Amino acid sequence: MLSVLTINHNNSEISFLESFSFNKDSLPHALKQLKQIDGIEECFILSTCNRVEIYVSTKIKNIDSEIIKFISNFHKVPILNKTPITYQFMYGKDAAYHLIKVASGSDSMLLGEPQIINQIRESYKIASAAHVIGKSLHKLIQVSLFAAKKVRSETSLGSRVDSIGSLVTKLSKKLFEDLNNRTLLVLGTGEISQILISNLKTEGLSKVLIASRDIKNAITFADKNNCRPIPIESISDHLLTSDIVFCSTGSPDFLINKKEIERVQEQRAESIMFFVDIAVPRDIDPRVGDIDSCYLYNLDDLKAIIDNDHLENNKNLHEASVIIESSLSSYIQWENSDNVKDIITKMRRAVEDIVEKEIKSVPFQDIDRALVAKRISNKILHLPTKNIKDEASLENSLYLSVLSEIFDLDKDDNDSNVYKIEDEKTFKNRN
Repeated sequence: MLSVLTINHNNSEISFLESFSFNKDSLPHALKQLKQIDGIEECFILSTCNRVEIYVSTKIKNIDSEIIKFISNFHKVPILNKTPITYQFMYGKDAAYHLIKVASGSDSMLLGEPQIINQIRESYKIASAAHVIGKSLHKLIQVSLFAAKKVRSETSLGSRVDSIGSLVTKLSKKLFEDLNNRTLLVLGTGEISQILISNLKTEGLSKVLIASRDIKNAITFADKNNCRPIPIESISDHLLTSDIVFCSTGSPDFLINKKEIERVQEQRAESIMFFVDIAVPRDIDPRVGDIDSCYLYNLDDLKAIIDNDHLENNKNLHEASVIIESSLSSYIQWENSDNVKDIITKMRRAVEDIVEKEIKSVPFQDIDRALVAKRISNKILHLPTKNIKDEASLENSLYLSVLSEIFDLDKDDNDSNVYKIEDEKTFKNRN
């Protein structure tokens, strides 16, 4: 069964979410540790600036407590002690629907924001390299990415040009009358940083400084986006001349603190500084927002602004939901068909074992018992097999569930497939 634990911008504040985020460096180790949990056959972790989601495929129905224990132990944060509890579990069809919805941009803080597609691809690559992805999650992720492409190309949700980068640009224009003589300091070389720089340059801003935890990334990014790379250790030297500061790194600690900005503002004669921190965990000490001349926006603040556009959002979501539902049906049909193959194989093996055992009890010397057993089994199973295949497209196949119960086909392959009726008389006379 597919299960997902999701902590996201819809059910959590940034202060809770950031406690459980995974960065690229920690993700491979986390995935391997998760896969070692008894019963987990496949797993996938999606960790972005506004969501942490753990997907697992397992035969164990009650895996929730193990996932909670895993994420709590990994981050050394007792998630169950948080009040209120700000996470959610989903299962089966609902879990599959959720990932498709996330990929399509329908669950993003800014609806239709395209960055999530690349984030899913990157997380999938990491999970594949860690050898924790199997056929079920592989198929679901491919269906999700295909649905995302359709939403972007065929609906008005996909045609939205809004992004966090464009929203920050709008806020910058409100705070500063003229952007021509302003300096932008960007910490982090992600896609959103690139969009922001492009948008602000269109509005007249010309001076951009870029810093990254890896100076090579900063240099490469600067070459592509015509800005100046600086070592992240030297950002304090450049805060004095920076008007807009945008942060989206994966640093575990604050890169900018309140005392530092207070010193800077004394020298700047308390001129306005605009800070935007979308990093998880946060890059900027939230107390910077307490300084009179400083405007600090984090993900919670941006979400509050975005949530005002309800009518337009509902229209866009309705268009996207048609594609999402169709993609979900496609995945469910594939999943049922795949289950059918396993059930048929196990059922044939079970019947063949029964027939072969019976033939072995007959004192014939000159017959190919295995061949006879297979022929008898095929004749017995021809009609049931046909009916199972016909029912494969149904969401909740009655044949599959009944057969699994009757033949006990969910048991391990190394268990005996010889099924006995212990008390035939009781069986025949049962009500």
